[in-house]
Amino acid sequence: MSSLLVEALAGLHRRGAMSFVAIGGLAIALCACLLVALIAIALAEPAPDVPDAERVVIVDFKGNPPGFTSPWFTSSPVAFGPMLKQRQLPLDQISRAAIVEPISRLNGERRPIQLLVADPDLAPLLGMRAIEGDLAATLRRHDAVAVTRDLARRLWGEHPIREVLGKTIELDGRPATVTAVLPDRDPRDPLWDRDAMAGFESAANTMDVEARDAIFLMTGRVFARLRPGVTVDQVGPWVRAAFQADPRYQQLPAEWRTGREPAYFRGLPLTRLPFEGEARVARWQRIGAAGAACALLLAMAVFNLINLQVGALLQRQRETALRRSLGASDGQLLALWGLELAIVVIVAGALAMGVAWWLAPMAGSGVGLPPSHPLADPVPGRAWAGLAIMLGLVWLVVWLPPAGPALRRMPAPALQGRTASEGPWGRRLRQALLALQLGGAALLLALCGVLAAQQWHLLHADRGFDVRGRLWLGLKVDPDRADGLRDFTTALSAQPAVRHWAFSSARPGVDNGGQMVIYRHAEHKETMRVTTVSAGFVDTFGMRLLAGRVEPAPMDGEPRVVIDAKAARALGFATPVAAVGALLRGGGGFLQEGEAPRRVVAVVGDVKLEGATTEARPQVFLLDESPQRDLMVHGDDLAALQRAIEDVWRRHGPRIGHEIRAVDELLASAYAQEQRLTGLIGAIALLAVGIAMLGGYALIADSLRRRRAELVLRRLHGASDAAIAVGLARDFLWPVGAALLIGLPLGAFAGSVYLRGFVDRVDPATGLVMPAVAAAVLTLVVTGLASARHLRLALRVTAAEALA
Repeated sequence: MSSLLVEALAGLHRRGAMSFVAIGGLAIALCACLLVALIAIALAEPAPDVPDAERVVIVDFKGNPPGFTSPWFTSSPVAFGPMLKQRQLPLDQISRAAIVEPISRLNGERRPIQLLVADPDLAPLLGMRAIEGDLAATLRRHDAVAVTRDLARRLWGEHPIREVLGKTIELDGRPATVTAVLPDRDPRDPLWDRDAMAGFESAANTMDVEARDAIFLMTGRVFARLRPGVTVDQVGPWVRAAFQADPRYQQLPAEWRTGREPAYFRGLPLTRLPFEGEARVARWQRIGAAGAACALLLAMAVFNLINLQVGALLQRQRETALRRSLGASDGQLLALWGLELAIVVIVAGALAMGVAWWLAPMAGSGVGLPPSHPLADPVPGRAWAGLAIMLGLVWLVVWLPPAGPALRRMPAPALQGRTASEGPWGRRLRQALLALQLGGAALLLALCGVLAAQQWHLLHADRGFDVRGRLWLGLKVDPDRADGLRDFTTALSAQPAVRHWAFSSARPGVDNGGQMVIYRHAEHKETMRVTTVSAGFVDTFGMRLLAGRVEPAPMDGEPRVVIDAKAARALGFATPVAAVGALLRGGGGFLQEGEAPRRVVAVVGDVKLEGATTEARPQVFLLDESPQRDLMVHGDDLAALQRAIEDVWRRHGPRIGHEIRAVDELLASAYAQEQRLTGLIGAIALLAVGIAMLGGYALIADSLRRRRAELVLRRLHGASDAAIAVGLARDFLWPVGAALLIGLPLGAFAGSVYLRGFVDRVDPATGLVMPAVAAAVLTLVVTGLASARHLRLALRVTAAEALA
């Protein structure tokens, strides 16, 4: 065995360049696959500290009001907790959990903190422990709170953790005693990100009675443990029965519950939570797309390796004949070739795992995972097992098929110097493998082009407002509790760098939810998206005014609204001018009618505040000069505008937490996941291009080796350089043509499937045709670069070299 290993290593050393190409191409593809696998494994893992996690369920809720499609929320009204306890169901440790945001003083500013309020049973149910103090006792006390280490540092600086116990923290003006310190949150935790934790019935819980008792409002999560013999499928019907038996069920609008289900319920096992919810489903779709691209990349690397293996065995015909004449059996030859290939595969796998481990934090950050999310420290056992299985399959696929024809060749002709060629079918097979490699590269390039075109469209589409030259100032505290905000806005208006400013209850293009209310005019009624804004909002965002005037509404006057052209059409107005002065009826609750009067004072052009995956709703802007959490400012010079805002805030602003960002940056952040997917597919496409270049390089090198004598004879008969180049190019004509015919339509199809997920998408000419043309050009360039060096060598071959 040791002598066989020495021979295998010596053979790889003799074919140094080819061995390097084989290892490099396979390692690149395996590394990409490993990175996607590590991310998928990390995201699929449930919280590690939860005992018997598959028996812990979350009560899940899906609203079904008329005319409104609701997803599964992976949350529910916290009122379901007491409702289920009252029914004496076979569920243990039924617990409520919710996030509230009381105000505390941090670093001299009043800021909200993320406070998780929970029932005492939640701690043992989810295996939660404190690193100092007693968490279970804290959740039972009325005046106690547990803080995270990070919050303790922000409040009191670097102190030993034990010294934090007994300190007092102010929450909305009420003191709470720190009786426990929490560890840093594991990102796989089924609860939310939090700064502190207190009992649900404690004084720290700022949730009002209406929110606690609501049965159709997503206020938190309800957890429970299934008793032995109980299945998760039983939970949904139990919750439905409790929901319909509650007296508050009769308070829902009659049209929601008459002859129909107003909501759906289910029990969601904790092990399924990483795969549920709109955001998580979209994330898994992106991971699936990246995984498919990596699988294609790995297939290309395997095709390249098969090509190289076939070429290597053809070049070694004389060596193989000598070994057989000296008594080597077919088994010994197979063992030698298999060991050589095994070394290549193992080295490529080790290199891939090392690079993947090194790149894992960067890859996790690239897909939006927090630095604390465990990816590859240590590498999960499933990743090692998957790599071992993949290496074994690659080894078998590359080793056995080329070995059969090599063993069937007779040794005598090879010993006489008449080595057999691979024949026309062998060359066609290798050309077909190259066509698949180039086709895969063309597919990924075309798909990457579609994603890039759609990303550009998302950031530059006309939504009826302009985000350039606008800054957002977000308040961390309810404006009603921010003393001095009026002084700030007065001073802001006097700044030369400020052209317009306005308050808003939402950030256009970023906050995609919004309040949905039914508005009515005469016999027409429509569900509108309502945003509360001050009078300067239309000018601040450069909206096109079609009719009317927008002036500040008096604080005690008739409510005034600005509507967009879609809303005017939906309410039956023939023209925008006809809508001005009309009296609408609205002001109801979520998806409900109201009787409050709303006077239309202006109509603007069509506006789309929703994201690109949501149909644009008719828009209503309710004019109100009261401060809102979002303040939008417009100026000609963004840098000067930011300096002016910061200076005015320093001199006149209240001492509360705030954030300043460019509105176009906020819009880009709303499509961060699409941008990450585009970057990921782009990186994989570049790797595919590299592997395709290796395949083309190997094919042209082998073609030149086989046709050296032919090239010299053609040169002696007067063939020009161009004629020789054309002759060599024939080996590439049909592989490149087949690659484009296969890869480009598949890339366009995959791109069209991706675009179907968007309501607002790029036009086909820009989004599908242009990326396909660009991919075709790049594929031709790649092929030219791969063959350029060997074509240059072919033109320099002399008769003496060929005859030698």
